[in-house]
Amino acid sequence: MPDSEAINKIFSRYEEKRELAANKRRQRIDGVYKSVPRIKEIDNEINMRGMRNVQNILREPNRHKEFNEDLKINLDRLENEKKELLQRNNIPENYAEYEYECKLCSDTGYTPDGKQCTCFKQSVLNEAYNASNIGELIKKQNFESFSFNYYSKEKGSFPDTPYNNMERIYKRAMNFCSEFDNSDRSMIFYGTTGLGKTHLSCAIAKRLIEAGKIVLYVRASKLFSRLGDYKFGREKDKSFTDSLYSCDLLIIDDLGTEAANRINTSLLFDVIDERLSTGKKVLISTNLSLTEIGKVYSMRMTSRIVENFIICQFYGEDIRYKKIYE
Repeated sequence: MPDSEAINKIFSRYEEKRELAANKRRQRIDGVYKSVPRIKEIDNEINMRGMRNVQNILREPNRHKEFNEDLKINLDRLENEKKELLQRNNIPENYAEYEYECKLCSDTGYTPDGKQCTCFKQSVLNEAYNASNIGELIKKQNFESFSFNYYSKEKGSFPDTPYNNMERIYKRAMNFCSEFDNSDRSMIFYGTTGLGKTHLSCAIAKRLIEAGKIVLYVRASKLFSRLGDYKFGREKDKSFTDSLYSCDLLIIDDLGTEAANRINTSLLFDVIDERLSTGKKVLISTNLSLTEIGKVYSMRMTSRIVENFIICQFYGEDIRYKKIYE
């Protein structure tokens, strides 16, 4: 797991997020005050009346009920006027609230009950294993940035048009996220390179992380390297293997690009079999076809996939070449 320096980096990032949220809030408030000066006057008057009420009670404690009732009447009047001004000028009533990246912990890393937030655990996981820079990937590759414009509406030699096929896969990926807690199905993306498999894998990761799930995203070559190091005693720290089995979703990207051998085949099957048997999900992205998976990793692996995975075949032209000539 990360050392103290890495943990300090994580907390520094949280502090930066809170500062950013505070600055954006201040900018929104200043914008509203500039647009509707009367709102600033109301806020100032509310603060002034509150402080004056405290002073009055300290000076004449026996009249506290009278002072509080008078304060309530005036605050209600001011709040109603402010609400009317906001509505008239199409300003959201929550404009002065902090907009934190994580609403569970308000970008502190800890929930109100003092427990580590899932976003903190995810940050630790990413920091510990440098999980393919998942934090940077999901900023660019997510459901919102996914484009269907690169997929042909001509059927050609494919079972359906690449455009229609991708629409179906996109919906399946969305449903995989929305039904994550209610389904026991894992998912596999297969097809040639440059068709959006990694993009949708990252999109799923982002959506689930935002929902408070712990996601470990790892390339196949790194997965087998880390597992082999632990299996043969080159690595004593078992936190990586523990995370493989405990995270809510394990994403294995680029399966088939690693060296094919019996050891890797055995390691892969053990990880997938253990996760499926404990109700944990896996998302595999691979350039191999199902037939090729059977040849490389055994038919037993293919059988597990057919039985437990939502199978999505990607086809069409390599969209990376299309992007070059945009």
